[in-house]
Amino acid sequence: MTYRTSGRDTFQTSGIDAWLTAANADAVVNAMAAKGLMPATIDCRFDRTVPGQVAYASKFTWQRAPANTRYHWEVGDPTYLASKEVKSNRVGLHRIAAKIVRDPATGRKVGCSIWTN
Repeated sequence: MTYRTSGRDTFQTSGIDAWLTAANADAVVNAMAAKGLMPATIDCRFDRTVPGQVAYASKFTWQRAPANTRYHWEVGDPTYLASKEVKSNRVGLHRIAAKIVRDPATGRKVGCSIWTN
């Protein structure tokens, strides 16, 4: 995975418009973590490449991970994210980025969040 600076010590993956699916997002996040980077922002949307199924896609910008930093990210419906918010707060993480998107065709919502210490 290549990356380039995009200002203020944040980075973006090689494809600016590269949306990650559930199948490849973990691999990308792990590859960036190996380079000492963590997610700085997250964007999410419904993924229409899987007909008949509710699927999500996400996109990240990156920042250098300070020493001893823990973080967690999730993508899902707002109720699911609310439960993850409670669990993250219990272990000392706070939200640093979040977004909720509504699908105009179905009215469904998807959200995405990043929590860190």
